Amino acid sequence: LTPVHQAGVCAFYGECGRNPEVNTSLVPSKVPCLSNTPARVARGALLSLLRAVCPELAADANGTVRVCCSYAQLASLRLSVGLSGAVLARCPSCARNFANLYCHNICSPDQSLFTNVTRVADYAAVPGARAVLEYQLFYRRRYAEAAFASCQDVRLPATGGYAISTMCGRYGAQLCTAQRWLDFQGDKNNGLAPLQIDFQLLPNASEPGQGIAPLDAPVWGCDQAPGADQEPCSCQDCARACPPLVPPADPPPPFRIGRADGALVICALLFAGLALAFLLALLCRRGEARL
Repeated sequence: LTPVHQAGVCAFYGECGRNPEVNTSLVPSKVPCLSNTPARVARGALLSLLRAVCPELAADANGTVRVCCSYAQLASLRLSVGLSGAVLARCPSCARNFANLYCHNICSPDQSLFTNVTRVADYAAVPGARAVLEYQLFYRRRYAEAAFASCQDVRLPATGGYAISTMCGRYGAQLCTAQRWLDFQGDKNNGLAPLQIDFQLLPNASEPGQGIAPLDAPVWGCDQAPGADQEPCSCQDCARACPPLVPPADPPPPFRIGRADGALVICALLFAGLALAFLLALLCRRGEARL
């Protein structure tokens, strides 16, 4: 369903109504339309919203910004990212990395390089249009694990627990991994995902073939600030952001006189001095007694 995998080409575009397979969701479960076509130029309101929601995709050195999402899709993305961002807001780099996962998935102009649509349904409202119900996403493992690592230790102030425990389903924080974290994000039954996404994490040296190039985007570490007006994560949410512990100073070298223990030598001298004084006093008393 995605025969063309190349830069500048989309796998889907626009909205094709609600997903009939999703009954309960915190956000509208609108799915995209199958569209293996060139990316569109972002202008006007779409470009302004892109700069606010996905600033990394709006920074094009050539001046022409292309995307694979419509304004309606980007507005839905802003709502979804806003819900997740509230949980991850304590760590700006984590929140930005998480948002970028969806920015690339939905709006990247090179979407078809790492996306493969696997299931669609006819969209009755538009003749000939097909709604995407499921697709595969191909990521470099290092990219997924770096994004996961930036969020792994973020805390929820209300409970004191880890934010990741709410984003990993039945595994919780202790058993959560990058794969399980993403699998939960792509589960259409999680209350947020509008459709099913199959995340494929590929080893760093492997190639899936068929023109697919796994996504390997930049990631901010939790000890890095994603923007000039932002701060790194706090020490409580990121061990790498904690100041280094100053090791205790080495104990002073032992006091020595020559090769002998200095304290022992002094004690011996004091003892000898006291013994000598005692003997002298004793001799003086005997001398006085004879007189």
